[in-house]
Amino acid sequence: MANKGVVAALVGVGAGLVMSAAYLGAPYAGYSVSAATMTLAAAVSAFVASVALLTLTAMTRAEKKKPAATTRLRDLDIKAFEHFPTEGVRLTIKPDTTVNDFGVARHPEDYTGRNVLVTIKKASGKSVFNPIELRKLFEKLKSFENFVHILLVNEHDEYIGYVPAAYARVFMVGDNAETQIARYIVDVLADPGSSIVLREIGNFNIKKCIGLSLRDCISDTALVSEALKAMTDNHLRGLVVFKDQRNRKPLGVIYDEDLVRLMLKGEI
Repeated sequence: MANKGVVAALVGVGAGLVMSAAYLGAPYAGYSVSAATMTLAAAVSAFVASVALLTLTAMTRAEKKKPAATTRLRDLDIKAFEHFPTEGVRLTIKPDTTVNDFGVARHPEDYTGRNVLVTIKKASGKSVFNPIELRKLFEKLKSFENFVHILLVNEHDEYIGYVPAAYARVFMVGDNAETQIARYIVDVLADPGSSIVLREIGNFNIKKCIGLSLRDCISDTALVSEALKAMTDNHLRGLVVFKDQRNRKPLGVIYDEDLVRLMLKGEI
C-alpha cells in the first residue's frame, strides 16, 4: 500500500512538473507572463492533487470478485461450507466393532479438543450392526464438541447417507436410542434405497442438524447456482459435496444457510 502511495504521488508530481514547465517556461520562449500566473499555479496544484488521487484510487481498487453463482464449489473459500476433518480421530465402525476397540472411548481425556469423524461401514457379508454397541459409542463421544459428522458407507466405501453427530448426541443415546439407531443407521445400511428416511432428521433448534440421503449429493465441479437450484427443487437444506464425481471421496456438507450467507455478502 505504501509503495502504491509513493507511485501515485510521483505520478502527480510528474504531471505538475509538465504543466509548470509548459506555463512557467513561456517567458523564455518569448512569451510574456501575466499576473494570472499565481492563479494558474493554484490550478496546477489542484490538477496535481487530482491526478495523484485518481492514480492511487485506481491502483488500490479491490479486484472484482467472481460472482458466486458462476463459481464452482471447489473454488470457494475453505470456510464457505462445512468440510469433513482431515486431521484428528477417524473411526471406521463395522458390525464386529466394540466400543473398547478405540482409544478415544477408553481414554477420552487423551483426545480432548481433537476432531472426530465417524464412518459406519456396511459388512460385505450378512453381519448387521448391534444398535446397543452403537449407542455405547455415541455415549462415549457425545462430550466431544468436535464430533460433528457421521458418514454411512457400503462395503465398497461408497457413500450411502449422512447423519449429523448433533442428532446422535441427543437422540441416539439414552432411552429410545436403539430405535433411532435401527431406523436411521442399521436399516439404511441394509437397504441404501431407504436412505430417503434420513431426510426426517432435523432439529431446528440445533444449528446445521440435518440428515442427508444417498441422493442428496453434488460434485465439487458444480456451480454454486446449481447447488442452490438442487436444494430449491428438492426442498433440501443441504448437500454432501464429493470430490469430482467420486462417491468415495466426500469432502463435506454445504447447507442452505451457507448459500444464504453468500447471497447476503452480495456474491451470488
